[in-house]
Amino acid sequence: MKQTFNLEMLNERTREVKESIEKIRSYTAVPDKDFFADERNLYTIEHLLLICVESVATICSHLMAKLARKSSASYGECFQGLQELGILDDELLERLIRMARFRNLLVHRYWEVDSKRLLQYARENLGDFKAFLEQVGKFVGQSGE
Repeated sequence: MKQTFNLEMLNERTREVKESIEKIRSYTAVPDKDFFADERNLYTIEHLLLICVESVATICSHLMAKLARKSSASYGECFQGLQELGILDDELLERLIRMARFRNLLVHRYWEVDSKRLLQYARENLGDFKAFLEQVGKFVGQSGE
């Protein structure tokens, strides 16, 4: 059965993730000393990471609504739903769940965020977003869209 996805929205969220990743890489390419010399760098990275997480969550929610005809109570549950549908692999699922937890820390307990941990996350975990886009893109492309 051919699925009908909102390709305009999926493409827009994908573009947001890719642009944010490029910006994050630019900001985090400097030595730690230079990065921490301007606190605006931290706020910018936080914001860009949130854009990435929210964008992949929006994609996930859209696919779950179209494919499983249901909404998820959390980002982790949504990612798990895509894994159960065979769209995401097990390894990526675990990383996306950790990413969702990190997003919750940024949003709900931002005062607990360690600046060095934030920078480390931004430098080491951007591949998770790309892997999500690749696996979802492969699925959407195979479904005839």
